[in-house]
Amino acid sequence: MKIRNKTVVTMAALASSVALATMVAAPANAADTLPITFQADTTTIIAKTGQPVVFPTTDLVTDVDLVGGTVTGSLALPQASANLKLGPATLAKFTISIVDATPVSGTLVQGGPAEAPTLDLDVQQSFKIRIDSVKPLGIDTGSAGSASLDLIPAGANCVTAETTANLTGSLDAIDLIQNNQTDSHVKGTYTIPQFQNCGAFTSVLNAIIAGPGNTLDVHLTNPVFDVGTQSAIAAEVAR
Repeated sequence: MKIRNKTVVTMAALASSVALATMVAAPANAADTLPITFQADTTTIIAKTGQPVVFPTTDLVTDVDLVGGTVTGSLALPQASANLKLGPATLAKFTISIVDATPVSGTLVQGGPAEAPTLDLDVQQSFKIRIDSVKPLGIDTGSAGSASLDLIPAGANCVTAETTANLTGSLDAIDLIQNNQTDSHVKGTYTIPQFQNCGAFTSVLNAIIAGPGNTLDVHLTNPVFDVGTQSAIAAEVAR
């Protein structure tokens, strides 16, 4: 209980920028930021079809401003593939890319009761969505082993205008600082704007995919602090 109580005191101080800066900044000229890298597993669900698109695992690299209570970071999602459905029917396999993504930015503040403090995130990121290929199932235009028909013309830039996802979520402060662990979801919704330059099937893709109310879920695990911050936090919690 002594360690946990000490951690509660430490995390309560996280609401105070001066106390937090003192906790992690050893030299007087140390930067007032807390770098944390999370493993990020991201899923979006297309509202019109209920179709999930699961992106390969990547990293969310963040810097928390200890004075201003803000957070910035980068989340570069790899290309993802999924089935394109209309009702129960699977029409095609498609691949999408998230392009021209801005940095993740927003606020991080203390929440929850004193005995179970949380770090509450409210962040946003803007990006464009590009469809790289749409291959109807069961259609092949050449000999065995050749590529299937692609409804996206070669060289096309089948992309939307910029959209913004607003995401919120909470991290268990004690688990993060004391145990270097988290199992948290940052979730929100966004609109898929109309696609442009997709060839003859542009209107079909917009009818099936484009629209509001799409969900985005970023599952955060395996936080990694830089070595200096890790040592400073460990020393503070052990005192």
